[in-house]
Amino acid sequence: MDEISNEPKRRIFLWTAPRSLATVFTKCMSFAEGVQIIKEPILTAHVLGPEGTAAQNDEFQKTCTTFKEAIPLIPESKAAKMDLAFDPSKASFQWVKDMLESDFHGKSFVFVHDQAFCLRNNYGNIPRSFRHTFLIRNPHRVFPSYKKMMVKAMPSFIDKPFSDMPKVLVPAKFGYGELYDLMVHVKEKLGQSAIVIDADDLQANPASVLRQYCNLLGVEFKESMLQWEAGDGIVNTWIANKTGLQGNKMEEGGYFEDAFRSTEFHPPKEMPSRKQIDPDLLPVIDQCMPIYEQMYSVRIRPW
Repeated sequence: MDEISNEPKRRIFLWTAPRSLATVFTKCMSFAEGVQIIKEPILTAHVLGPEGTAAQNDEFQKTCTTFKEAIPLIPESKAAKMDLAFDPSKASFQWVKDMLESDFHGKSFVFVHDQAFCLRNNYGNIPRSFRHTFLIRNPHRVFPSYKKMMVKAMPSFIDKPFSDMPKVLVPAKFGYGELYDLMVHVKEKLGQSAIVIDADDLQANPASVLRQYCNLLGVEFKESMLQWEAGDGIVNTWIANKTGLQGNKMEEGGYFEDAFRSTEFHPPKEMPSRKQIDPDLLPVIDQCMPIYEQMYSVRIRPW
């Protein structure tokens, strides 16, 4: 029995590094029976909440301000109504923890996606009674996508090396070290075995990987979860910060566009060669690959 409430019966965290196909996976999980999706509340606290670090970088702060100012100008037809969206300015780490530990009556389970580095190594910010899972993706795919997204949102960074990007979004261990450290904490301090999914496996064998994932978590798997409608209408059922979701609707944003256009998992594209990757990303990739490989070794393996 959940130590907080008889409802919901399951509370699940999906932890990732950035650009790991987590949003499309979250969209997929949105169609599970009785789920409440909560999208990146700890990231919200880390960046935009009262303890956030967005103000430490002028260009990033300008981008956030532009998002906020544009919200009233975005036609409703271009965005979900977001009835459950919250104002990020109130999202302290404690507020987020209390919200995640609250009752969600009428829901079979809660599914939260968030970024491990946003915990700031303060594991006291982790809410109680959650089962922790991890989604990984090969760094050769992640960092070209990550840099492209950040430059799109902050054009002045186009000629700067990736390591000089705002530390609010590019942590010391580039997201992978923080993700691995959290997995170790979950195993050693919380006594939970690692449940790890690789994004390429998920794309190549979605039925096998998703079925095993759900079975391990006590969530009912249905074949209907493997296909869904294009668009962002499902966002209206999510709990998420309004600024982030509306920011996706701006031309210079669009960081969830591919996920919202999706209708299923597509086979992974060919792995980019090192010659195709910006040289400033290669040292970052090389630093993260051993961590990725350690987590990959304990992943759910497709049948």
